[in-house]
Amino acid sequence: MDTRLAGRQAPDLIRIQYQQVGRYAKAGAIVDLSGQLDAGMDSQFAPALWKAATYRGKSFAIPHHTDTLAVYCNMEMFQRIGVELPSRLEDSWRWEEFIRIARLLKEKAEAPFGFACAWQNTAAYRFLPFLYQHGGRLLDADLRQPQLSSREGIETLAWTQSWFTEKLVPPTTSIKSNEQTQNLFANGTIGMMVHGDWQIPFLQEAMTRAEWRVTYMPRDLSMASDLGGNCLAVTRDSKNRDVAIDFLRFATTEANMRDFCLAGGFLPVRKSLMEGTLDYPLRPDAMKVFVEQSRTIPDHLAATVTLPDFSRINAKLAEQLDLTFTSGQTPKVAAENVDSTIRSVLKD
Repeated sequence: MDTRLAGRQAPDLIRIQYQQVGRYAKAGAIVDLSGQLDAGMDSQFAPALWKAATYRGKSFAIPHHTDTLAVYCNMEMFQRIGVELPSRLEDSWRWEEFIRIARLLKEKAEAPFGFACAWQNTAAYRFLPFLYQHGGRLLDADLRQPQLSSREGIETLAWTQSWFTEKLVPPTTSIKSNEQTQNLFANGTIGMMVHGDWQIPFLQEAMTRAEWRVTYMPRDLSMASDLGGNCLAVTRDSKNRDVAIDFLRFATTEANMRDFCLAGGFLPVRKSLMEGTLDYPLRPDAMKVFVEQSRTIPDHLAATVTLPDFSRINAKLAEQLDLTFTSGQTPKVAAENVDSTIRSVLKD
């Protein structure tokens, strides 16, 4: 798509990740929809998702769906340790309880490792929900100054580092690994897995010898989870701009969003659908948890990861997290190095 946009040969409409909105809007590749959408339309969508489709306060896309993280649990192992899963979002495990369970899975359920988190390859930003859970932020409220060197940031780095030093997670599941955590969960190497709703079809087919269920992300001072999914935008090359915008409205109506999410196994972003009950054909019990969890995506997290140059910040975050998890780098040094890169990026 970047090539077609650069060559001025893009289609009328594109479906893009929220993380691309800021970059494309800054480059003028997608059009400003402000003033062309129905008044009050923003109030019908989850605030974090609507914010993720904006750039400098203007709407450049319409949210289409989302995905997020939750915790997959091997129920055979959980029966061995005598732990029940929280059945309500407000009863989600605290950090201390989550770690206690991870230890029990190793000690009493004979799991080689307690859990793993799906933040490999380019997904270092999946560290951020834990940061927000602990009351921290990567940037200040105005997105102008770095914040990882705060007490909350350093403590979150230390907490996630402890997963590796205590051997609660496989050493191959650090940030720069290519390990497929869903395979580790399916074969019983780990008893829990922090991963997204898109793994449901795979696990339904691959994990047939043990029952699995999904519960909510752990929390500390607050709840938080990851921003994923896609939105719809009109390109600057559109020759039928008015028709394209009309189609965006049509595709994101409540009825069409419901049908799209049910058919594809996606999470809705309209408040009415998020607060209701969707009859998903595959594992509706698990999808219900993910829909509820998606309400905890922080607005500020959405604004952070959709910055035009966030990919540069994410690359540095990946480097520093990996050094902290695998090479003994201190959380304080990691935070300072990430903050230094953020200052440089924000200056450009």
